[in-house]
Amino acid sequence: MADDKDAAGRRGDRSRARTVLERYRVLQRLLLLFALLGTCMLIGDGVLTPALSVSSAVSGLELSMEKAQHKYVGLPVTCAILICLFALQHYGTHRVGFIFAPIVCIWLLCISMIGLYNIIHWNHHVYRALSPYYMYQFLKKTQKGGWLSLGGILLCVTGSEAMYADLGHFSQRSIQVGLFR
Repeated sequence: MADDKDAAGRRGDRSRARTVLERYRVLQRLLLLFALLGTCMLIGDGVLTPALSVSSAVSGLELSMEKAQHKYVGLPVTCAILICLFALQHYGTHRVGFIFAPIVCIWLLCISMIGLYNIIHWNHHVYRALSPYYMYQFLKKTQKGGWLSLGGILLCVTGSEAMYADLGHFSQRSIQVGLFR
C-alpha cells in the first residue's frame, strides 16, 4: 500500500477512511444504504418533477370544461405530453429547441397580452406599484401578507430564470446579467 502514503510516508485521510470501511462490515452496509437512498431520491425526483409539472399545467384545461369531462381529459393529455417529452429527450435540448422555442414564445406572448388586457380593462392603477411610495404604503397596510406576496413575486422571477437555466442553454453569468438589469 505504498500508493496510500504521502511523500513523508504518512497515511492520508482517504486511506484512513478506506481502512475503516474495509475493516467494519456494518459501515460498508451503511455506505451502501446511503448510496442507494441517494440514487432512489435522484431517480424519484427525475420522474416525479416532470409528471407533477405537466399535470398541474394540464389541470388548467379543466377550468374551461364541464365537470363531467374532467376525468376524461386530465390524465390522457398529461400522459401524451409526457410520452412526447420523454421520447424527444434523448435528442437533447439543443436539437429539439426548435420545437419548444416557438411554444414558449407564444405562451409568454399570450400571458403578456392577457395581463395587459386585464390591467387596461379592469384596473390601470396597478402601475402605481412601480413607485416606491406606493410599495411602502402597500407593505405598511398589508404587513405580513404583503411580504408573502412579495415572496411569491420573487419565486415567479426566479422560477422563470430556472426554466432557462435547467435547459442548460445559458451560462450562469448571462442569467445573472438578465436577472439584475
